[in-house]
Amino acid sequence: MRQFINGSLQLLLLKLLYLLAKCEASDDEYRLLNDLKEGYNPMERPVSNHSLPVTVKLRIILQQLVDVDEKNQVITLVVWTQYTWNDYKMKWDPMEYGNITTLQIAHGTLWKPDILLFNSANEHFDASFPVNMVVSHNGDVLFAPPGIMQVSCNLDMTWFPYDEQICYLKFGSWTYGKKLDLQIDDSGLPSGHSIDLQYYVPNGEFDLISTPGQRKSTNFLDETYVELYFHLQLKRRVLYYGINWLVPSVLISLSNILGFAMPSECGEKITLQITNLLSVTVFLGMVSEVTPPTSESIPVIAAFFSFSIVILGLSIFATLIIINIFFRHPKSHVMGEWTRFIFLEWLPWLLLMSRPEHTFKRPVKPRHQNEDLESSGTQKSGYSEINQEEEKCRRPRLLVNSQVFNDPSQQALEEIVELLRGFQQKLEEDEEEEEQILDWRFMAMVIDRLSLFAFTALILGTTAVVFLVTPNLFSSNPIIEQK
Repeated sequence: MRQFINGSLQLLLLKLLYLLAKCEASDDEYRLLNDLKEGYNPMERPVSNHSLPVTVKLRIILQQLVDVDEKNQVITLVVWTQYTWNDYKMKWDPMEYGNITTLQIAHGTLWKPDILLFNSANEHFDASFPVNMVVSHNGDVLFAPPGIMQVSCNLDMTWFPYDEQICYLKFGSWTYGKKLDLQIDDSGLPSGHSIDLQYYVPNGEFDLISTPGQRKSTNFLDETYVELYFHLQLKRRVLYYGINWLVPSVLISLSNILGFAMPSECGEKITLQITNLLSVTVFLGMVSEVTPPTSESIPVIAAFFSFSIVILGLSIFATLIIINIFFRHPKSHVMGEWTRFIFLEWLPWLLLMSRPEHTFKRPVKPRHQNEDLESSGTQKSGYSEINQEEEKCRRPRLLVNSQVFNDPSQQALEEIVELLRGFQQKLEEDEEEEEQILDWRFMAMVIDRLSLFAFTALILGTTAVVFLVTPNLFSSNPIIEQK
């Protein structure tokens, strides 16, 4: 029982000693705060000589690139702005205040530089969160408010989606002018970089290439103001747009080429080409939803889709001409000599096309001219029997004319010969008409082949130009790789 009481007394004594030490520490901090606040005015610049400027160092700690709004020309960042300066009235001897070396003081209690983000697009302008200030015993003050900043940025969409953008954060004092010496705190950062990226989370759409900084002085109303520029060089990742936009569009254009491989008389060619035209139009509409409505520049992908629409429209026009020529008839259209030479002789030779067992230098017969059957050098083998019968009819005719002049059989023979001549003429006209129909169809095939080569060259050339003229297409050197 006595041991239990002794143990309880020891625990109570330790607890009392702890509370006394805590009260003493709280008392030291209380005294320190009261001593520091005594005679302190937060509107007074912390300099012993009013002619000297207050040196304020600004360090930007970028945590995340949240969004890039191309249409509204705004980027959203999660940033910690770290300000450091020295306040000569905030010094104390730690030995006099229980070895207290740092002190947290509420926002608004001490002097704070009126530094703002000049190119802010936030409706409240200053989007930083007010936090406590950390004061060291040597007078150094640390003020690091975090914030979600919306920054206006002139986004050049000329090379979208292979574009690189350079945005900047512009900080400066609103009223102090030359009374405040604003500097970039880039200590411990790689050369050429001014933003701290130790907590940066890589963005899925953009690579961060570099973060150079710049200090400028400007004059306004006879006052010199210092401005700090923190640049962000961003390069867009093209995988998403390549898979979802470019590859389907190129495949649609190539399928349009396959339409010319269909038979010339096939009407489904127009259906295929119109479907492709509407598909590319949808992609162009998607681009217009992303890009800003400006006339300063046209995105290269929009130009590519526009050229694709023009090419698809021309291919539809060419297909209509091909189908029209294919179904032409000699009774409504006559092929000229130059047309025949170009489309039936020269272009087929150039395109390595030929018609089996056919020569193009075929004489054209008048359709309604009676010629002597014996002098015709273009008779086909199918009419040899008719010629033989006519010869047989001619021989007895001479004999009869020399003997009998009014034989009834003579008139019958003449009628038969006339019927045979008319039948032969009809066959020749049908053959000529069929030959001319085949000429029109072959001409349609020639134009179809020519269109195949021409539109293949146009589509491949347009695609190649888009990839060749785009700068830095395959180069990317992000500061922090995506994990």
